[in-house]
Amino acid sequence: MPSSLWTHDFLNEMRSKMDPLADAVVERLFTEGKVDGINRLMRTLVENDDLPASQLPPYVMEYLARTQASVPKLDPEKLRQGQEIFDLFGPEVMMILGFYSLPASYAARKGVQVLYRTGFLQKRPVRRVFETAQMVVDVMTEGGMEPDGRGVRTTQKVRLMHAAIRYMIRHDTRHPWDAQELGQPINQEDMAGTLMTFAYVVLEGMKALRIDLTPEQQEAWLYAWLAVGRILGVDERLMPTNVEEARQLTLLIRQRQVAFSQEGVAMTAALIEGMQALTPDILDGLPASMIHFFLDQDQWQGLNVADMLQVPKPDWTAIIPQAVKYVCEVTDWVGDNTFLAAKLLRFISKDIVEGMLLVERGGQRTPFYIPDHLQDRWRIKPGTRAANSRRRSETEAANLAAAAQLQSAAGQNDSSRKVA
Repeated sequence: MPSSLWTHDFLNEMRSKMDPLADAVVERLFTEGKVDGINRLMRTLVENDDLPASQLPPYVMEYLARTQASVPKLDPEKLRQGQEIFDLFGPEVMMILGFYSLPASYAARKGVQVLYRTGFLQKRPVRRVFETAQMVVDVMTEGGMEPDGRGVRTTQKVRLMHAAIRYMIRHDTRHPWDAQELGQPINQEDMAGTLMTFAYVVLEGMKALRIDLTPEQQEAWLYAWLAVGRILGVDERLMPTNVEEARQLTLLIRQRQVAFSQEGVAMTAALIEGMQALTPDILDGLPASMIHFFLDQDQWQGLNVADMLQVPKPDWTAIIPQAVKYVCEVTDWVGDNTFLAAKLLRFISKDIVEGMLLVERGGQRTPFYIPDHLQDRWRIKPGTRAANSRRRSETEAANLAAAAQLQSAAGQNDSSRKVA
């Protein structure tokens, strides 16, 4: 869609639009009264890397086939170029997501209401960081966007979870949703805005950290995320065709949606708490300093978004990103010739990634996963790798045992009904 057609009237219309395909799947589960099926589906989505066909209704399998249809049409070389950026700068991308993309999304007064209601960060501050980071790893790892790749499966799961959350919010009689004021929950404008936090805001963050990507690399990064957007069900009319259009769309949504809210402040405070758990004690002030670094800048039309979100004032750790910002004439950002500030930033961002590999996600959720070749590339500590691998094996075994028990119980119920 030409960017000239992105108007306030058009985006107002998009706030009333949801996701007919995924919504129909969840609606059918609820209207058929299959509460056990809904719980089983959601548990399967949350706790497992795969979507086992034996536990899914036929119409869910049809949904998976339809959402996968666009994948074979992707340009493999462009996709590879976009994923190569993550291969090179994955730890820094993770830092940008945690300290820029997520707080930027909490600054959207209307969109943050859904996240606040679901309580993702309030109850377990690190969980939202994990879910976001895992999707990025799955999508941006080589092979992740092949028809049966982890990135495709993860994105399909996220889309169904969006539909389930949307259904529950819209049918919550105790706390009615104000669609006239807020638009529909997880509507098309909010979905597009969230997609841009991955597709364009990450590019802004890398530029702020003086990671200089060529125009071709930037377009390749955008291309990969637009592919994700299509699987997620973002309206084609909200898909920019190049980086400049992505900038225009991001700016317009910022102009429309960034405003103070108590919910945004609460979500940001919980995010900082969660990120502090992933950094060394001596760097407790780093999350606040990094958020200020990204959101104090005049990219939001003069509004200091970090102050609006009531982020604590930066401490001495503010010198880390500032050192990167003001060092010039860098020829090799990551490698033997990397300048000192960038080496320090890589050390810290890698520490956050290692923290994700070690922290428990709660329940029977599969531990955070990074492919071996990326762990090699990023020089993840052997002890961290071994501990994560051991926990993954234990969790997968427990999930397989639980799935077998569910299938056995379902078989016994069917037999009882037949006898009756």
